[in-house]
Amino acid sequence: MKKNKSYLRAVFDATPDAMLISNEKGIITMVNQQVEHLLGYPSNELLGLSIEVLVPERFRATHHTLREYFAALAGTRSMGAGLTVKALRQDGSELDVEISLSPIQTQQGLFFASALRDITERKRMEAELKASATKFRSVIEICPIPLVLHDEQMNITFLNRSFMQTFGYSVDDVPTLADWRQKAYPDPDYRHWVETTWHTSLEKAKQEQSDFPPLEVAIHCKNNSIKTVLVSAAEMHHDFTGEYLVILYDITQRKQIEVKLNAIFNASVEGIITCDMSNIIVSANTAIETILGHKPEELVGCGINKFIHSSPRETNYCREPHAGQPVGNIQEVKGIHKNGAVVPLELSTAEYLIDNAHYFTHIVRDVSLRKYREQQDKEHLDALAHVTRLGLMSEMASGIAHEINQPMAAISTYTQVSLNLISTENHDRVKLSEILYKTQQQALRAGRIIHRMREFVKPHAKQRSSADVNTLIYAAVDLCMAELKQNSVRLTFDLENNLPPVYVDHVQIEQVLINLIRNSVEALQNLPEKQHRYLTIDSRLTLDNCIQVRVKDNGSGLNEDQQQKILTPFYTTKPDGMGMGLSISCSLIEAHEGILHFNSQPGKGTTFYFTLPICTN
Repeated sequence: MKKNKSYLRAVFDATPDAMLISNEKGIITMVNQQVEHLLGYPSNELLGLSIEVLVPERFRATHHTLREYFAALAGTRSMGAGLTVKALRQDGSELDVEISLSPIQTQQGLFFASALRDITERKRMEAELKASATKFRSVIEICPIPLVLHDEQMNITFLNRSFMQTFGYSVDDVPTLADWRQKAYPDPDYRHWVETTWHTSLEKAKQEQSDFPPLEVAIHCKNNSIKTVLVSAAEMHHDFTGEYLVILYDITQRKQIEVKLNAIFNASVEGIITCDMSNIIVSANTAIETILGHKPEELVGCGINKFIHSSPRETNYCREPHAGQPVGNIQEVKGIHKNGAVVPLELSTAEYLIDNAHYFTHIVRDVSLRKYREQQDKEHLDALAHVTRLGLMSEMASGIAHEINQPMAAISTYTQVSLNLISTENHDRVKLSEILYKTQQQALRAGRIIHRMREFVKPHAKQRSSADVNTLIYAAVDLCMAELKQNSVRLTFDLENNLPPVYVDHVQIEQVLINLIRNSVEALQNLPEKQHRYLTIDSRLTLDNCIQVRVKDNGSGLNEDQQQKILTPFYTTKPDGMGMGLSISCSLIEAHEGILHFNSQPGKGTTFYFTLPICTN
């Protein structure tokens, strides 16, 4: 018997839980060593004390139930389920313990074996889990994206606020996924497609261990409106048989914007072509068919160079631009129509990135009609310029006739002298040769004047070539020399040497110079006879690499009203003028990519000046 008691004591002490035995009144009669570790009391100090000393004082009034529990166990003689209580340690600290009671009937009476287990860590973990769950629920509750939780039985366990605001349904409306699909996709065929696609995507993601790909669907809301959403799912467990968090991204507004942009894209009268880095067309709008004759779907997958060719002077417009910026300026290129015809186009390009991939969008405009109108305008300008030149020659006819009459009179005189020398018996051959040489020079001079007049007044096709602007100035002055002499105008030059050449139509620039010179001469005619009349022509290279030519006089100048109107068509200060000279001159200079302007001060004279770009070839 003594041996059995020793065995039971050893088992009692070896138990990992804190164990104590109390009698029917709750007086502690035995404790094991784990009690000391758990509560801090030495074993001998607890013997003879009530078990309630281990309960914090604020809870003792409620532990009458503990005595009742003891009494109940005494009647059943069975193991009691654990009670969770606060235990008081010797140092006054508290901890959570779980107590299991078991009645023991002995010859000395009824006793109770109590097992105390420290559940502080378990309580902490439970609190953390509860806080985590609360936090998780709070996060998905305030999330602006509609979210759904469902279990493996397809019961919907949670809908966040955004879901209910977006679609109008509550958990009571859609307690299961079947109810949700019935209402969200009322069309049976569409619902079948959604369910089939959903399950196929799930199985594929499971097999490939990849993310669930978003599925774009149209959802009928409770108010009968339709939302376009991207639906994806995140598994809450490690396999596809557990709970899922379903995310629904509302892209209705984005889709509406896409519809608007597509409408604008296809309604644009300009062609829009998007290419990748390999110049392969990935999209085109419907305007392309009008411009190039190809349907958009015929272009997709083809190289853009098959339909749009750069002009020889262009660089490749599709290579390595800065991201997010236009690529170069508007360029003129040649498009190839489906019927083989060449279509003149203007092209502008922008580059952008999508998923780190470069794309180029080209805007192409058919400029055939504009080119045709420009050509008509140029021909009309040439015709007006020709008429103006004829008018200039008509007005200058008297002076030019005088210029020609001088060499013709000299020729007649030299010829008569030559005849007289020949008729003598011993004529001077050296003197005769000198006179004949002078006759030849006068004939050449007359020929040059007539030739220059013919070149100036005859119609000619637009023909540009490199020229020295100073040479053009001298040629124009030669044709105006008679008027300069007749009006006693003192002409001076201030021409910069070694100027770069300009690429111009010689006759048209000479026409501008003659117009400006004659305008200055006419302005100088109004000066008193005794006042000196000065005309200065100068040329120089500007800081922006243009050639500037100035024609300056010391005439009466222009008043404020004349300055406002002098360059407008049909305005003239002359009684018999047409008002086209300066207007046509302005157009001719602009056609050469230059500008014509003036400065004038009443009583101090006027300076007309124009610029021409230098030849870059």
